[in-house]
Order: sequence, then structure tokens, then C-alpha cells
Amino acid sequence: MGRLDGKVALITGAGRGHAEAVAKLFAKEGAALSICDIIPLSALEQRVGAPLRAAGGQIQCFHTDVSQENQVNAMVRETLEAWGTIDILVNAVGIAGPTKDVWDISLSEWKHTLTVNLDSMFLCAKAVLPEMMRKQWGRILNFSSTTGKTPLAHRTPYATSKMGVIGFTRTLAADVGRFNITVNAVCPGWSGERNVELARAMADYLGRPFDEAAYHERFEERQRRGVLAGRWLAGEGYIDKGSGPDEAALLCLFLASEDGGILTGQDINLGGHCMW
Repeated sequence: MGRLDGKVALITGAGRGHAEAVAKLFAKEGAALSICDIIPLSALEQRVGAPLRAAGGQIQCFHTDVSQENQVNAMVRETLEAWGTIDILVNAVGIAGPTKDVWDISLSEWKHTLTVNLDSMFLCAKAVLPEMMRKQWGRILNFSSTTGKTPLAHRTPYATSKMGVIGFTRTLAADVGRFNITVNAVCPGWSGERNVELARAMADYLGRPFDEAAYHERFEERQRRGVLAGRWLAGEGYIDKGSGPDEAALLCLFLASEDGGILTGQDINLGGHCMW
């Protein structure tokens, strides 16, 4: 018996990273899945859909831009036609946005980052809520970041969008609690592929060369010397211990399960970088 047997989950951004890990764990725990990404459908099928089906999972894959309402609505409609319901929504899509100072950011860059990272969550939640309200049961998980609680220099659109996710999560939780629907935010601290992208972007911004091999070596050393209170033990040679996609998936599994019904409106950190 899996913890999600009989449940149907819709997971956005499942082509890599946290959402891919969530999809794999949810399928293992018995959920039928609709997953989407903006990468080509064939690539999503090859990387995630086909292996999960081969392992016995029930998977639908979609090429969907979740910042576009018509595409979101079509995906939700086809999910309901295929599986009959939607119990769980995992809003995991996110982009890094520009690495620039505010005065160098264009309005289009600002709007694009907020549209993908924040508007998409509104659109997906709006589309699935009628079915959850009808059933009087639902779980909505929104991916924010520890950056949703702390400043991040040169990354204003990203930080603003992730702070907005927390506000959206709390307010939506208050709106839908009477329908036995919980809404929580997951705030990861590290993500391997994304960290490399961000480090490269910062090096470009500073006009410095980027050595990916050296970056990975430093990151591995950080993990060896990392502890959950690392930020506050820096003077003793320790640094923050991060958490990866697999840890985020485990938290999502709890929040999506029956046991997760005890929490709503929460923004839960992974790792020790942020303790509030």
C-alpha cells in the first residue's frame, strides 16, 4: 500500500529537479500523475514519463506553458477526462530570472519572472479548485524558496516572486480551508542544476570566468562540512547544510498525504540556511 494510492496529482515543471523527484516518489507511492513542462513533450516522455510507466506508474505528460491560462485549463480538463479527478496540485515551475541590479532590469524581464513564478500558481490553483471543492478534499503545494524569506542581491524579480508565493499560499489557505483543502509552501535551500545556473549567471554579472568543475568541488566540500545550523557555526568551520530534490519530495509526500492535513498555510524550510 502506497501513501497516495487512489490519488491523482498534477505536477508542474516535472522535467527536472525538485518536481521530477516529486513525480518519481508520488508514482512510487501509488498516485496517478499528470506532469508537465515547457521542454519538448518527447524529452519529458523520455526522461520522466516512460521510465515511470515502465516501473508500473500511471502517467500523462503535457507540453504546457503554465503562464498561459488556456494551456493550463486544457491540461486540467484532459487530466479530469483521463483520471476522473485531481486530488493534489504541486506548483513547482520556476525560473531564475535575470541576475542584474534593479536599474538594469527591463520591465519585460521583471514581468516574465513574476508571470512564470507566481501567475502560474494562481492559474493552476484556480483551474483545479472547483474539483477539489466539489470533493471537499485537496492538497496544494507551492514551491517557494528560502529566498522567499531573505534578500538576494542582484536577483530582485526572483526574490520578489518567491516572497509572493508565500503570501499567496497563506491567503489561499485561509480561503479554502472550509473545503478541507490544505495549501502549503515548500522552501528548498539548494538545487544542484539550478545552483550551477545561478553561479554561472553571477560570474557573468561580475565579469568573472566560471569554472564548473571547481564549483562542483567546492559544493561537495560544503556538503561534507555542512550542518543544519551551519550559518550560525561559521566561526567553527561549518557552513549551511543544503537539501536536494529528494528531501523536498519527502516533505511533499507528507504534505500531500492524509497525515498532511494537520498543516495549512505554512512555509516550510529545508536545510538550515533559514530558520524562520
